[in-house]
Amino acid sequence: MTVQIHNSRFERIQQKAEPVILHIIDLLQKGYALSVAVSFGKDSSAVLVLFFEALKRAKDQGIELPRCYISHSNTGIENPAIDSYTGEMIGYVDRFIEQQDLPVEVVLAEPSLSASFMYATVGRGKLPRFVDSKHRECSIDWKVRPQQKALKRIRKQAGEGRDLVVLVGTRTSESAGRGDRMTKAGHTATALIPAEGQNALFSCSVIADWEMTDVWELLMAVDSKRNGIYSTYVPSFEHTLELYRASNEGACAIIVGDGGNKSACGSRHGCGICTIAGKKDKSMSAMIESEPDTFGYLDGINRLRNFIVRTQHDFGRREWFQRGISDIGYVALSPDNYSSRMRRELLRYMLTLDIREEERAEEHAAALSRGDIADTPANRRLAHPQFNWITPKMLLAIDFAWGIYGAFDHAFPALREWYEVVHLGRRYDVPEVAEDVYPRIPVPEKRYFYIGAYEHPWKIDGLRNAYAEAINPSRRPDRPPFGAYRDAETGETRRVAYFEEEDELNIDGMEANLFLMEYEEIYFSTLSLENADGVRYLLDRGLVKVGRGQIATYDKIARRAQHWMRLEEDLNVYDIQQYAIENSISKAEHFRLLEEHQRRIASQVSDQGNLDLFTEEAA
Repeated sequence: MTVQIHNSRFERIQQKAEPVILHIIDLLQKGYALSVAVSFGKDSSAVLVLFFEALKRAKDQGIELPRCYISHSNTGIENPAIDSYTGEMIGYVDRFIEQQDLPVEVVLAEPSLSASFMYATVGRGKLPRFVDSKHRECSIDWKVRPQQKALKRIRKQAGEGRDLVVLVGTRTSESAGRGDRMTKAGHTATALIPAEGQNALFSCSVIADWEMTDVWELLMAVDSKRNGIYSTYVPSFEHTLELYRASNEGACAIIVGDGGNKSACGSRHGCGICTIAGKKDKSMSAMIESEPDTFGYLDGINRLRNFIVRTQHDFGRREWFQRGISDIGYVALSPDNYSSRMRRELLRYMLTLDIREEERAEEHAAALSRGDIADTPANRRLAHPQFNWITPKMLLAIDFAWGIYGAFDHAFPALREWYEVVHLGRRYDVPEVAEDVYPRIPVPEKRYFYIGAYEHPWKIDGLRNAYAEAINPSRRPDRPPFGAYRDAETGETRRVAYFEEEDELNIDGMEANLFLMEYEEIYFSTLSLENADGVRYLLDRGLVKVGRGQIATYDKIARRAQHWMRLEEDLNVYDIQQYAIENSISKAEHFRLLEEHQRRIASQVSDQGNLDLFTEEAA
């Protein structure tokens, strides 16, 4: 049996917690599978403590426990201090589950590779969401969809015929708006609220009626050093309290309450590069300023965030070519996604931040070993790198995108940048950009550049790998020499490099790491290869697996990029985009030419109609 400790110091919160624990035990007795959605903030941590206490007691009482779950979502670009903290918490949770022999699985949710910041923004050049954006797609792509996907997996594993209850840490006292929404939806501490449009799925706000002080009191009541009343997955929540205090200029989290600095999406600590926060990320800035010895390593990331925000209206960092061609052969020019040069800048800055963080951790570990700094939990954490933005998987994803979009004229452009930073010692520090250097200005009116038409597919290779087709019989006789698809526009069957498919774009992290080790040996032999050679190689080796049915889209993008590269060579210009802008016509002039074209077409149709009538009458 679980021994309950009585400590008069925590008697009030124990009276508050016990009904919640009994309610969770009752759900388990009734056969519900339970899942806790946890961010490891104060509220969800409190729910997790209560959940674990209920599980332990139910097990001791001989109740047959269903498989339960703990889900955690990571955007991939979290504030590194929070990412490090949640990684530490997940480690504690895993060990606790094993020690207590509890039927609990931890499910980690993350954005799809194609939706990640690294692939979408650094790779493809998609602009991040800024403070004046109409839609907050980042929250949907990086939080909502991954959580929905994780929940779908949990429901499937829970099994048919078993209802699932998701325990959440929402409280009516958090804000007036939150309270009104919860009241209208019927949320109470014991109410099971059916998920809209879903069967056998419910949510329960088990601490709905708790105050913020109740939450902190519970977290302090598990501290083993204070003779805590509950034994849970962590010795104490001091680290949690430290993070809250640091993000609010050193103010006590209990005094600040449910207010204080928050990210633009409403979470306590936002992404490390939260561009929708506006001019300043108050939470991260407060951490750096209030505790520079502990959180000073965040300064480079904060500068990168500010750089991205302050260059929002620098249209020289944009790609101007639009995709379509008008009926009279003109391509629209308007600043859209990030240019290849801007994407390369971002990668260089992030690679440099990664390597400088490794160097900082090494120096800190040496100082700790020598006894130059105190042996504290914070200093032991800082003896290890606190972030690594560009993982091997993300590096290959960026390289694949750069190759497909023809960002540069040589193979493996992103891997080359990585090699030169990591092995050749190049460094690219984030520049300081004043807030008013690029004031908000209207997006320039579209201009138009004549190209006639994109070249016929057979004139451009796209993703076709003719060399591999030729040597395949002797090299890989056990597989097809090429891939193929039917062109929706021409009806032709087009050959492309051999490729593998999965449900969505995917790169195996282990294989990516092994390839980087291999690339270290072949770096110099790849310097003479062309852009498309790198993409074909990644596909041919199966290092990049494309989403089902997506190869046609990738090939079309690659052919369009190759067209612009060929046009640049034919015109003998250094920058085809700058040339197009300088030799473009206005929107009004393009409209006039388009009207003339439409009148000629209408005239021809009319003449043909008159001829038909004349012929019929003659007959």
